[in-house]
Amino acid sequence: MESRILEGSTNEQVDLRVINVEGDLHHHNGPLEGKSLSELLQPIPDASHTRDRARSPPDSACQPGTRKDVVKWIVSWASGKVIRPVRLKLRRQHILWMYGYAGCGKSAIAQEISEQVHRGGRLLATFFFFRGAGDREEMGRLPNTLASQMAISLPKTARLIEAAVKAQPQLVQFEHYSQAESGLHGKSRGQAKSCFSLSARLQRLVYEPFKAVAARSVFASLSEPYLIIIDGLDECVDKKGVQEFITATLVFFEQNPSLPLRILITSRVEQHIHPHLSTSPGVLLKDLGHHCTREDIRKFMRTVFEAETKANLVVQTHIRHNGSWPDEADSEMLVDHIGGSFIFASTLFKFIFHGSGSPNDPTSPLERFPLALNIDPGLDGLYSQTLARSAHLPYFTDIISTLALIAEPLPISGIAELLEIQASAVAHVLVDLQAIIQVPGTDNAPVTFYHTSLRDFLTTESRSGQLFVAPTFHNRLLIGCLRCELRARRQTPNVPLDPRRQTAAVQYSLKNREYAHWGQDRVKFGNLESLIALRREMVELLPVDDRATGLTDLGYDLEALSIIIRVTATLGECISVHREALGLRPHPHPDRYHSLHNLGNALDSLFRHSKRVADIEESISVHREALSLCPHPHPDRHHSLNDLGRALRSLFDSSQRVADIEESISVHREALSLRPHPHPDRHHSLNNLGIALRSLFENSQRLADIEESILVHREALGLRPHPHRDRHWSLNNLGSALDSLFGHSKRVADIEESISVHREALSLRPHPHPDRHRSLNNLGNALDSLFGHSKHVADIEESISVHREALSLCPHPHPDRHHSLNNLGIALRSLFENSQRLADIEESILVHREALGLRPHPHRYRHYSLDNLGDAIKSLLEHRKRVGPQGDLCDESQSATDLDEAISCTRELLIEHYLEGHSNRDATLDNLESLLQIRLGLSGPGNQAALDEVETLDGQRVSHQ
Repeated sequence: MESRILEGSTNEQVDLRVINVEGDLHHHNGPLEGKSLSELLQPIPDASHTRDRARSPPDSACQPGTRKDVVKWIVSWASGKVIRPVRLKLRRQHILWMYGYAGCGKSAIAQEISEQVHRGGRLLATFFFFRGAGDREEMGRLPNTLASQMAISLPKTARLIEAAVKAQPQLVQFEHYSQAESGLHGKSRGQAKSCFSLSARLQRLVYEPFKAVAARSVFASLSEPYLIIIDGLDECVDKKGVQEFITATLVFFEQNPSLPLRILITSRVEQHIHPHLSTSPGVLLKDLGHHCTREDIRKFMRTVFEAETKANLVVQTHIRHNGSWPDEADSEMLVDHIGGSFIFASTLFKFIFHGSGSPNDPTSPLERFPLALNIDPGLDGLYSQTLARSAHLPYFTDIISTLALIAEPLPISGIAELLEIQASAVAHVLVDLQAIIQVPGTDNAPVTFYHTSLRDFLTTESRSGQLFVAPTFHNRLLIGCLRCELRARRQTPNVPLDPRRQTAAVQYSLKNREYAHWGQDRVKFGNLESLIALRREMVELLPVDDRATGLTDLGYDLEALSIIIRVTATLGECISVHREALGLRPHPHPDRYHSLHNLGNALDSLFRHSKRVADIEESISVHREALSLCPHPHPDRHHSLNDLGRALRSLFDSSQRVADIEESISVHREALSLRPHPHPDRHHSLNNLGIALRSLFENSQRLADIEESILVHREALGLRPHPHRDRHWSLNNLGSALDSLFGHSKRVADIEESISVHREALSLRPHPHPDRHRSLNNLGNALDSLFGHSKHVADIEESISVHREALSLCPHPHPDRHHSLNNLGIALRSLFENSQRLADIEESILVHREALGLRPHPHRYRHYSLDNLGDAIKSLLEHRKRVGPQGDLCDESQSATDLDEAISCTRELLIEHYLEGHSNRDATLDNLESLLQIRLGLSGPGNQAALDEVETLDGQRVSHQ
């Protein structure tokens, strides 16, 4: 979330004091003077090569005597002299990218090089990324951490860094990647978003201070380069930040080719990394896969086996009586099985010498050695076999799911508190999993995976099967976080919590609760009522400064609940909550925009329920104010434009004022211009613009509008290739636009493409997809349209079959049942016009009657049902008239009843819907008169009234001529 300080104010002096609380940044007004550089920068303390690797993975290091060749080569590159004779025109490559597969020892080599270069006095800084380790899986604090280490390694840079921070305090601020990606507008984790880009922060905090010191230093002192090591770049979840870091670094060295600085980057080969590093002439490439030799594995194995054997009495006794262990043949079998993976080797050696980690494990290393040779070297088999040992224990699934989904490691005590179970139960599950999970000797040290591939395994259903950790477990973790935090807040209500005095679970909740576990699709949350109850209590316990954020969280959940249960009162409470939050954020509060955004969207949702124009008009007014707070080039302007454009289109659906939809289109065009390719939200803007253009076409019937709509939807579809999660929506929108074009052009190719597109959309919405019934309706309508042109009975029969399935997916009281009934009724009437089977039109009438009953006055679609029911009854009466006494038995009394029903429907259309001046009024008057004339031909008590009404209609027509 972005925070703006004193927006719109002038002549205010804003000092910023940065306080570190458990690895996060919290900003308060206060002086910078008197703070140390470390206090200003707030680096990540466990990101460097000096971290406690047992507590802060990766726990990787080269065993003595291993990886010597590759380490020597990299150290030689890193220490190569900068100065070269000009005539040789040699240009050293400043960046070395060492890449390789998971487990080939990248982090171990980075650790070894860090230690060697550090001993030589030329190590500037190191940063070891690690997924699931909080800030070490993000880019945000990389510049701060590198700058802090550099100030120690090269003290002359400290003064320059401090001056930069004090001149521009926002250099040390950042936005958490996970929060930004989830779109949590209005939420705060305590930090303000910097106005500086990542590249600018790198330049100001790291590269420029080093460059300045290098320029002032004695010629010889910096002729041998300094080294920065960035390990595990692929572990960073912020892919755009990774690309920005690479680009900024490449540009810097292009502009400073003689600077005495080298950067070693290690990572797996990932799509967002490889193209940027592999094609640059300033980058030296090193495939570590070529350096994972059998000899290195042998040396690693000998070193580990010698050390472990000395500590194991059973193995020592075996060797005294039987000679060396393992023998050469078994050793070679193990080397073959390892296959060059150092991480796999480490895991196997742990299994051989320590087994499951349980003190009750009866097997010895001698017995486990042959078992190790049967473990799948792809690690998935190892993970499955190891996890299976504890899968039968109580709380196994909850504990493993927690470890897989938490944003940063928790100790055993924290996991227990979060799940509301005993710490002993957690330890019981973990004790047999120590071959793959690092379990500390104390309840207060974090539990970590030995390698992140275990997290990937658990969260990929095709790999883990019954062990799969579903994303829905985030719901459980969110509720667990809230309960932990509420227990703490009940002790001191309405008072800020000091994180340093809280349990590990409460600290985790304060830092990670919303951004890590707040799902974007709230509608699928399994226990919203319980969550809302906790939110309500939280609002009452929060300190006044945090109340607006608590209200915002509550508002989000209430809106999601209203979508599920379709109760307007819940949506009304949601709006009330967002109004209160807005009142707590008066102008120029930095989060006022977010409260306006939330209130406007809630009002838009209310309008879809109530159809009250006042609701959508207020929504538009609120969105206009939000937009005014996002002038160009505000980073959220495109979001505000999108919100306003959607609200204007909703208003047009009610008002049918062309000015509303034209403004909506104009607003969406500006939003699209702010999302140029390859902006990640461009497909959303294309989708919104395409829908608005189609709405305009339905009013204007200008061919250019629907043709542009189709072009726009085609581009959106191109940006949502299979298996994009929103592809089915683009297919749905493109198909609907082609339907509209066919209605204008009558080209068979248009409706055939529409049917093809709707079929693909339907295939992406298999049962029980919540939108399958919509795709069935769209496909059925398109087939009906094709039948109107082709007259192939197979088309209308398929249409009816499809509509029947759609109706089966909308049992009473499904909110869309009336749509399916209406569509099925129309298709049955179309079939009747071809077949003349009485059963078809009678079923059509029955279906339309039910649809009309589900659209009571003043339902927005009631007039369609009145029209359709009246037309179906008229078709039945005309059939009876044609058949006469030679065909089906015609009951005159029943005909009179049916005719009176059709007349009643037509009268209501004229009285309630097609008022004076409506485009359909004259045709409806003609229809009513024809129905009344038919009524005069039947016997019964209603004839005189029908005659009087015909005369009245004739008199009205004469007076209007």
